[in-house]
Formats: sequence, C-alpha cells, structure tokens
Amino acid sequence: MKLAKLLTLALVAPSLAFADDAEKAKLMEAGKASFMTCAACHGMDGQGVAAGPKKMAPSLTGSKIATGDPATFALVVLHGIAKENQDYLGMMAPLGAALDDDKLAAVMTYVRNSFNNSASVVTPADAKKYREQFKAQTGPVTRAKLEELGKAK
Repeated sequence: MKLAKLLTLALVAPSLAFADDAEKAKLMEAGKASFMTCAACHGMDGQGVAAGPKKMAPSLTGSKIATGDPATFALVVLHGIAKENQDYLGMMAPLGAALDDDKLAAVMTYVRNSFNNSASVVTPADAKKYREQFKAQTGPVTRAKLEELGKAK
C-alpha cells in the first residue's frame, strides 16, 4: 500500500512542477509585454534610464521592494510612490487602473524573476487579493510607509 502511494506521488509530483513551470512561463511572457510601460523609467535592462547625472528610476536588480514581500510590491505598482526627494528624476506612477489582475500578476512575476532576481510567482488570484487589501489607499505610498511595512515582515 505504501509503495502504491509513493509511486502515485512520484508520478504526480513532476506533473505539478511542470504545471507550475508552465504557469510561470506564461506569466513571464505576459509580464515582459506589460513591462514596456515600466521600461520608460526603469529601462529594458531594469537598471534605470540615465538622464544626465541621475536616473529616472532605481535599478530593479536586487530591489528589496520588488523581490521582498509581494504585497508591498503590489502596493507600489498599484498606487505608486510619493515624490519626496530628488534621488530620481521620475516618480513611481500608480498603475492600478492600467493593469488588470492578470497583467499585474504577470508584470510582478516578470520583475521578480528578471534582472538577476529570483522570487516567488504572483498569481492573478494573489493580485486580486492585493488590490482588495490596498483599495483604501489614497494616493501614492510614502517611503516611510514602505520602510514600516518592511520592518513588519
């Protein structure tokens, strides 16, 4: 009986991994297309577009916001980041109205797994949950709020 369960598990587990890989590949492909909006400031290589001595936006490589808690990253993508200083010429615009849950999940997954990053996949169900979680947020999030969220995890 135990042997039968082990054989079943051995046969099913690879197909589950394949399904996860296929879902990730689908999200990555869609995310790459949606990233075109982000690339205007972050660049196609995710390193931030140079604008004289400054950059339009920070590098996404190793970004604690992008690769950390996906809920915090969703908050940033959905509502933007308030322009509080001159570190970057641009500001993170709110993209919640431009991205449905499928596109939000895809672009987040793409950024979290591109530019030498490696992080968990964000599903459309996750994106829907994050959108609901942050629906009361009015306006862009502050850097102080992002730091507070980072410490809470």
